[in-house]
Amino acid sequence: MRATHGSQVCYPEPKCKIPPKNSFTRQQWRSMVANCDHLLPKDPRQWTREHVASWLQHVITRHQLPSVQLDRFLMNGKALCLMSIEMFVHRVPLGGKLLYKDFQLRLSSALYS
Repeated sequence: MRATHGSQVCYPEPKCKIPPKNSFTRQQWRSMVANCDHLLPKDPRQWTREHVASWLQHVITRHQLPSVQLDRFLMNGKALCLMSIEMFVHRVPLGGKLLYKDFQLRLSSALYS
């Protein structure tokens, strides 16, 4: 569920909260990141807005990207499918290419497996 406060849309905290990487061993960190993937539907076309927000938080944390304004991605997985790499970079100048690549890998995996 999402709530609105004035003109801002607020999403609940992602179900998968990953603490800072430096507080775990490499193996523990990889295990936590991998487990977070299980909370998202395998096919990104089935993602809700909340799934998209969780995925963004997951990728940002995993790759230590700067914070992303979630209101730039108020869309479901089908809408993300329509976005070009330029659209990702426009929304997230530092990390847009990585987000695009991660999303495309997930989409390709769902389509061709």
